[in-house]
Amino acid sequence: MSENDGTIFLACDTIINFLLNNEKVLSQVNGCDFVHLLQAMALWAGNSDDTSVVMMASSICALVFDLTYEEALLMHDGVDCSLLEQLSQLFARSLSPSIKWGSDDIKGQLDLHEIISSGFSRWVARFPSIKKTIERPSMLQC
Repeated sequence: MSENDGTIFLACDTIINFLLNNEKVLSQVNGCDFVHLLQAMALWAGNSDDTSVVMMASSICALVFDLTYEEALLMHDGVDCSLLEQLSQLFARSLSPSIKWGSDDIKGQLDLHEIISSGFSRWVARFPSIKKTIERPSMLQC
């Protein structure tokens, strides 16, 4: 891991802590306020083979999805079916039973997996195209 990677993970930890622990602030915003963050997470983790990257990005996206719903995101200029497809694939990878856990921080990755899976169960009904993709990975329908 490079020095830059450590900085990125520290920033991601800060974002996760903010999203988990700031109900008062978060009640005044919605997921569309985080579109650029969703785009960055999809790009960062998109083709990464690093489980830590996939889990961190998925966790952040899962927490952002708690704040919104699919139709609201699709009304935003920066969101289209392509972004939802990228995020769907990210969630599919992080929720896959065949995910390969790194040996460096298994507890941390399991904590992130819990954030993702519990988040998914909370918001999946509000994201029908992502639900369809997770259930049938080759078919995103916006």
